[in-house]
Amino acid sequence: MSEGGFTQLIYEKRGKVVEITLNRPDVLNALSIELYAELGDAVELAQQDDEAQIVVITGAGRAFSTGGDIKQGNRINRENPRIFAEVSKRMLGGILNSDRIMIAKINGITQAGGLLIVAACDLAIASDRATFKSPEALIGLYEPYSHALLMPLIGARRTKHLLLTCETIDAAEAERIGLINRVAPHDKLDGATEGMIENILKTGPRARAMFKRMINRRIEEFDDGVVIEALGSEEGLEGMAAFAEKREPKWRA
Repeated sequence: MSEGGFTQLIYEKRGKVVEITLNRPDVLNALSIELYAELGDAVELAQQDDEAQIVVITGAGRAFSTGGDIKQGNRINRENPRIFAEVSKRMLGGILNSDRIMIAKINGITQAGGLLIVAACDLAIASDRATFKSPEALIGLYEPYSHALLMPLIGARRTKHLLLTCETIDAAEAERIGLINRVAPHDKLDGATEGMIENILKTGPRARAMFKRMINRRIEEFDDGVVIEALGSEEGLEGMAAFAEKREPKWRA
């Protein structure tokens, strides 16, 4: 158990820096309801810490995060899809609205909700082994977070490409299109992140917070009703069931 009583993430503080590590490596850091909630709590804990100025979010093992835990969602969303909608909205809103500078340190596979965490963060630095994908349409899910977070970063055409083709892109392409700020060799990712942190800490905390606030005003308010509708839709439920049962989904036109 890490600092703060967390069980699915590790919360470590080093002076002015908090590092949050998503810690479900056996399932590629899939975002369970519990992990969504813990990440929201961890961001809030850092926000309440007067000494903390920068929050780094990363993943344990070979993935940053593959997004929502579909096997858990396949069961829960048949009863109450609002649960996932509420915890994901709170977590992403916490990252966007905190006046701490949020850095995504992307160590590997990044998909779906993991990609949204990256997009919500203020800065992103990735290992040259990292890959990125928005696979939601493959299981019949849609939500307002992807377009709201991705379009300000990469534009409409590239956002549509990621969401409609569900193609995987590598770190170099992610940097080229503006999804991330920088790529580092995998074994130098920690050092490159520390260099970024050093540069940020040379600047005024209030100025940083104000720049972040003004820029993030461009990001529209999330409509969690759309998420609830998608998670509980016939298509979404079929897609999640097919994923859980390791079969192809049977779509209705």
